[in-house]
Amino acid sequence: MKIEFHGVKTPLINAADKNIVDIILEALNSNEIKLLDKDIIIIASKVVSIIERCQISFDNIPHIRQEAKETAEIAGLDPRFVEIIFQEADEVLGAVPGAVLTLRDNILQANAGVDQSNAGGEDFLIVLPRDPIKTAEKVRRDITRRTAKQIGVIIADSKTHPLRRGTSGFALAVSGFRPLIDDIGTLDLYGRPMHITTRAIADNLVCGAEILMGETDQRVPIVIARGCEEITFEEPEAIKESNDLMKISPQLCIYIGPLWHNRKSKMGQQGQK
Repeated sequence: MKIEFHGVKTPLINAADKNIVDIILEALNSNEIKLLDKDIIIIASKVVSIIERCQISFDNIPHIRQEAKETAEIAGLDPRFVEIIFQEADEVLGAVPGAVLTLRDNILQANAGVDQSNAGGEDFLIVLPRDPIKTAEKVRRDITRRTAKQIGVIIADSKTHPLRRGTSGFALAVSGFRPLIDDIGTLDLYGRPMHITTRAIADNLVCGAEILMGETDQRVPIVIARGCEEITFEEPEAIKESNDLMKISPQLCIYIGPLWHNRKSKMGQQGQK
């Protein structure tokens, strides 16, 4: 029983690069890695964002809303940076020194995924891919066509966890396999049935890949995960359902749920005054 992670080094990727599948296949060849059936290709979201030209110049942020200025003061961040956070977020929940807490596509994340590291220079910032599910499916389909291998694809990002220092990986989008393993109804070592346990396989694979990818100048934006026998591969028609399975509503989240209920209750009381 083992799972292997193979880091794939690439040249510096920039906005002039146009075809992510070509980059992946050329990098695999230069790293002397051959794809096998049921390999999972894990791709850093920032690479996708760069190729899809999701970079924003600070010079192109002329207007800054008042809420962004106030939040920037709390966080100690550039107001222009925070303005883009407001544009990208579905909801801004608050701020602490160094970060803004947001909800984006039902993902609780710092800064709505907006980043300045490896964004193309000090004058740029970068946002998340516009449609990572579509990109994951296109990459999976094109690589399958060109290699005749059954594979899965993950677009990966990183985030923090409540009351834990540091970042770890999570799956922004998947294609080709079910990202969760549902253990509800199975028995533990002592015959006790499981009632709520679901394993986040895609997120866990990204956590392993993040060790090789790093966050700075490693130039390992692609990792091949190999040997996870419990993964269920599936037809692409199920792609949206599979991605929706990874998310949970704020009301049901163990971390934000209690705060969410209190917040909504206070808003309702204020509205009645």
